[in-house]
Amino acid sequence: MIKLSNTKIPPKPKKPDESECCNRGCENCVFVHYERALKKWQRKVKRLQQKS
Repeated sequence: MIKLSNTKIPPKPKKPDESECCNRGCENCVFVHYERALKKWQRKVKRLQQKS
C-alpha cells in the first residue's frame, strides 16, 4: 500500500496473465474485470490525491 501524506492508497489491481484468458470474447473475461477494477482504482487514487 502506498501512502500520500497520511492517506493510504490501496494496491493497484494485478493484471491477469495472458494464459488466464480463453480468448473467446466472454462477457466475464478476466481482462474485462481487470479493466473495471483498474478504472475504479484510478478514480479512488485521484480522489485521495485531491483530498491531500
